[in-house]
Amino acid sequence: MEILKHVVMDHFAQRRNWLTNIEVRVKLFYIGIGLILNTLSQDITVPLVFFVTSLILLMTIKVSFFTLSLRMMMPLCFGIFILIIMGLHQGETVMFSGTLFGYELAFKREGLQTGLLLFTKVAGGVMLLLLLSFTTTITKICMAARWMKIPETLIEVLSFVYRYLFLLIEETETMMSSQRSRLGYVTWFKTIKSFGSLGGMLIIRSITRAENAHTAMVSRGYDGGRVLTVQLAPIAGKDYTMLLSCGILLTLLSYFGFFW
Repeated sequence: MEILKHVVMDHFAQRRNWLTNIEVRVKLFYIGIGLILNTLSQDITVPLVFFVTSLILLMTIKVSFFTLSLRMMMPLCFGIFILIIMGLHQGETVMFSGTLFGYELAFKREGLQTGLLLFTKVAGGVMLLLLLSFTTTITKICMAARWMKIPETLIEVLSFVYRYLFLLIEETETMMSSQRSRLGYVTWFKTIKSFGSLGGMLIIRSITRAENAHTAMVSRGYDGGRVLTVQLAPIAGKDYTMLLSCGILLTLLSYFGFFW
């Protein structure tokens, strides 16, 4: 649970540095357009540029490589899985083959190229989202969403999900400590059984907590909306300069990535 808490903590976004001080709407513009270019790219160059650039920017604010590795572990595992599946099932030109557990495996050039492109897209897209999450608090994101006229219901759901995520983690840690004190993880079979009961109890307690929270809010006159009472300040001149710089950078990147 210590690793899980380390992954979801947003203490980096609460720090004062040059990336957190950038206007949230400028960052959302850069991340949004970057994700579109990353998705539409037909070459690995654009996703790799986004991956390396985001990694360097996060390193400048002293985000540890271990923290980034934890965040990237699951997406990269899916990316590797896609790469292997595409290499095995798409294309005609066999690059190399072998036998595994009695099965003949042949990796094709066309499939590996497509899989590599998808893998780099996953890496570049996730790193862009990490750049946003490490440098922007959820409150600022909700404020920007409200400024962009996103429906209030979606902003409300996002705020509550983020708020109760940490309560769910604390509840999980308490239950795991209780199971560990009763030797629930001494063997592989007991570990699987403990995880199963843990998941079931978490679902039940989440529903119960949600109903209790809703009842308490309704009893205090809450009828939806009005989650945020503070609005963003008007965009300043330096923010327009940063926005223009991001636009020029993304335009050049899209030109070299799609037309060069």
